[in-house]
Amino acid sequence: MGNVRQSDLESFLSVARHGSFRAAAQERGMTGSALSQSVRALEEELQVRLFNRTTRSVVPTEAGHLLVSRLTPALADIRTCLDEVRSMGGTPSGRVRVNAPAPALDWLIAPHLPGFLETHPGISVEIIEDARNVDIVAEGYDVGIRLGLEMAQDMIALPLGPEQDYAVVASPAFLDRAGRPETPEDLTRFDCIRHRFPSGTIFPWRFHREGEDIAMIPQGRLTVNNARHAVSAAVAGIGLARVALPYAQDDLAQGHLVRVLTAFAPRLPAWHLYYPSRRHMPPALRAFIDFFTQAVRQSPDKM
Repeated sequence: MGNVRQSDLESFLSVARHGSFRAAAQERGMTGSALSQSVRALEEELQVRLFNRTTRSVVPTEAGHLLVSRLTPALADIRTCLDEVRSMGGTPSGRVRVNAPAPALDWLIAPHLPGFLETHPGISVEIIEDARNVDIVAEGYDVGIRLGLEMAQDMIALPLGPEQDYAVVASPAFLDRAGRPETPEDLTRFDCIRHRFPSGTIFPWRFHREGEDIAMIPQGRLTVNNARHAVSAAVAGIGLARVALPYAQDDLAQGHLVRVLTAFAPRLPAWHLYYPSRRHMPPALRAFIDFFTQAVRQSPDKM
């Protein structure tokens, strides 16, 4: 590679991934000036501009896009090779970057994370909560978690836990005041607590009736982006909320919430853990997959 340093290549990929020097510097644990100098050194060594910079954006040039496309799998192979060599000492080592929505992290990953880190002291884990449709390879992740098979076709997917149950809930006081919906169509007359995804779209409420799938965008005065906030608002009597059942279970058991429209609740696909098909899987990733699929299978509290 001549005088090109791997650290400069890693810095370049981080900037390309985030579209921001500031975000890349935070990820790399560097100052902004140090990161800029690293990318500038790479550009000078290659004698080509890699980014078009404006006050609002950082976008790879044609040469930058080419380098991203070739460098991403190449560096992944190098990291895999190094992890395999390190692991020949008998214990897996390396880093695992995980991308998953909040429910999967809250109920499937977080409860078992201390056990994993204790079992594998040589492995570090970076977890990013994200509900977008993500290209985990392009964005530098090792593994993702999504409902069903919502991932690229060239991925290997493993079920993580059972099918999902989403519940429509409200406080007894709200139902006494506003009445009780008997069908999904009745929801147009009620204040619903809406959930907005990072993409900007509103989480649709889905139901099932006599072989027919029903999807609707709820209407209401409160919109949140966190299921726990939706549950808190429902307990406070603001409106109806639709959340993954584990978020509401404690309040349902204590009588703070009441479940409605249970006859129309569909069973949604299970969460799936997915990762790129590779000839050689990094030992750290193999340890992560083996540990969490086994831990979730054995857990009595799994979603």
